[in-house]
Amino acid sequence: MATTVPVRHAPGIAVRAQFGFGRIVCAVNDCRCAQEAVHQATQLLGPGDALSFIAVADAHGVSPGGHATLDGARAAEAVETARAAAHADGVEASTTVVHEQAINGAILEAAHDAGLLVVGAHGHWRIAHTAPVPALVARSRPELPFPGVVLVGTRGAEDRHAAVVAANIVAAHDTRVVLAHAGRSDSTLRQALAEQAADVLEITGKDPVVVSVDGPPLDRLLGMASSIGASLVVLGSRGRQGTRALASLSDRVAQHATCSVLVLAENYRPLAG
Repeated sequence: MATTVPVRHAPGIAVRAQFGFGRIVCAVNDCRCAQEAVHQATQLLGPGDALSFIAVADAHGVSPGGHATLDGARAAEAVETARAAAHADGVEASTTVVHEQAINGAILEAAHDAGLLVVGAHGHWRIAHTAPVPALVARSRPELPFPGVVLVGTRGAEDRHAAVVAANIVAAHDTRVVLAHAGRSDSTLRQALAEQAADVLEITGKDPVVVSVDGPPLDRLLGMASSIGASLVVLGSRGRQGTRALASLSDRVAQHATCSVLVLAENYRPLAG
């Protein structure tokens, strides 16, 4: 059962007037999914942001898990292809080839000081959960523009930052935000949704749709993303590690969503002050 949450705008909500990720690192290879990662990285680039493409070359040609990996020549071709695609969109980017057998580890190391990491969904969705910075798992939805409708999966006050990031993305592309909570609701949760809605209104000039949905969070969020035609889901992460990560909502949404998923690192703070 879904209920619309009444929005009561709270005064004194301070949000950053100028938003950007600063430095965006986009991991590429010669897989088709890398093309979508490149496209979405360029779409999220803000004024003054810098874009870097990285490919990891493995001289062995096979990962520890038995998957084919890039050699040096194919890695160099992958970053050059990405750079040319960005240039065609009017974006200049730097390129790097890293020689390392541990692909995900090398990508995370390259992005440790970035504001956003972008990866293709194939083989890399788990990075979003372990990344020390916000991470976008890029998926192609040819029938939908990117970024189109942005769905924010919010658990309450701790996900205010997810609402702010989504609002800034939407403000730059004139689309819309849907704030959604899946699970049990109470007065504290409703107040948090009202404050997040106020943030979205202040940034975008438009009231978001705000919905509270009963039921299992994973199923409800995935179902809502599909039903409203969301091209991007934004979630916060609690930074769970080890076996506890198996129960992480952000990890499971990043794995199972049919659209792109942006997971914000636990300590990420886009708010002013």
